[in-house]
Amino acid sequence: MKGNIHIKPDKTSNIKIRLIHKSVPQYFSTDLYVQPEKLIKGWVTGKNSAFINSRIKDELDKYTTRYLKLGAAAVNKMTAKQLRDRLMADEEDTEIDFLKFADEYYQELKEEKKDGSARALQGFIKNIKSFKEDVMFSDIDLNFLKEFQKYMKKEGVGNSINNYMRYFRLVFNRGRDKFNDEDRGIIRIPNYPFRKLKIAKTEVKTREHSLTLDQLRSLINYKSSKPREQMAKDMFLLMFYLIGINTKDLYGLQKPDKDGRVAYSRAKTKRKYSIKVESEALAVIEGYAGDNLLLNIAKVYKNYLDWQKYLNIELKVIGATILSELRKSDPQAVFPTDISTNWARHTWATIARNDCRINKDDIALCLGHEDSDNKVTDIYIRYDYSIIDESNRKVLDLIFGKQTEPKNKDKASVAGKKKSKGNNADTKQKKSRDEDQYLLFRDISFK
Repeated sequence: MKGNIHIKPDKTSNIKIRLIHKSVPQYFSTDLYVQPEKLIKGWVTGKNSAFINSRIKDELDKYTTRYLKLGAAAVNKMTAKQLRDRLMADEEDTEIDFLKFADEYYQELKEEKKDGSARALQGFIKNIKSFKEDVMFSDIDLNFLKEFQKYMKKEGVGNSINNYMRYFRLVFNRGRDKFNDEDRGIIRIPNYPFRKLKIAKTEVKTREHSLTLDQLRSLINYKSSKPREQMAKDMFLLMFYLIGINTKDLYGLQKPDKDGRVAYSRAKTKRKYSIKVESEALAVIEGYAGDNLLLNIAKVYKNYLDWQKYLNIELKVIGATILSELRKSDPQAVFPTDISTNWARHTWATIARNDCRINKDDIALCLGHEDSDNKVTDIYIRYDYSIIDESNRKVLDLIFGKQTEPKNKDKASVAGKKKSKGNNADTKQKKSRDEDQYLLFRDISFK
């Protein structure tokens, strides 16, 4: 308060509380003003001094209490400014709004283009808001979680309850990460009821979400006069030919490089991926070629979710039509009527394993799965895409009646063969796959 720089026109100045930490001074402003000469050794004299001194004591007590709550270990890690800012914050005594935080997290996912996660989180937020209009982090205990589960069950949420509880836990953990600072001893959300809550694991029934080899051939042979139906069938097959690529990745996929490969980072895992574009895939791409991207889909559908929605609608129509046609000749025929784009990935993996006998490690490699047990080992292994290429070719050859060449032929076994025979073999291999497809399926076409 020395000097005239802080003196107001009425000749008073603001009373400030000084903090010295690690020999560095910091100041806390108050809402109290007095004439400088009336402040002696930290206390006010004269008119209204009792009231003002009482307010000064309240302020000192407030900051002292906050200081003691932090603890010596946390305080020693802070600079003087950090300590001042922490002591000035009134957040310690303020409840943290869980619903507000959940909404903010939802917006973050939208901004990061994580539309699938945002959509799933939105379902959870809708349910918890209908359960209770105001929810603070401190309200959430084990009893709250169990009552919320009972409410969802009563409302007929069904099998999604476990998924919503996982999103509940996710948002709660995000909140703890944001508002708690264990290193500095700041724990604003001390409660963690999920430690005592058991959330049942969702059973993955992949086989129920895949086509058999014969069913896939029936789909390949299906012809439709309706453009959108035909597009849905073609896109499903393209996803299959590209080893189960999902709609989000396919929607924004770039054109193949000079080696005939499409490269991208999987939206779900961010893992880099490269697939050789086989002739079957090229045949589909030619009908939907884009200008800048691989496909022209973005010109028609503003985002991948709209496109995926229409694909799934049409795939279900196709499934029902194929089933109806098959049952004309065989009343016991079976064909799924709930096909979706996700089935392409499951179908590729199932046929690769069950029909082509490709080992599970190679299938995992083809699907871009990460082996959590061998992350360090993977760093030292140079990626061999030929394993992926050969596996995909083996699957496609089985579907279209081809024979797969072994990776390493015995040189001695071919050394004595005439060159003319080799040329004939090369010529046969250049035979159109479209022609082979017609030969394979001409006897089961729909009329």
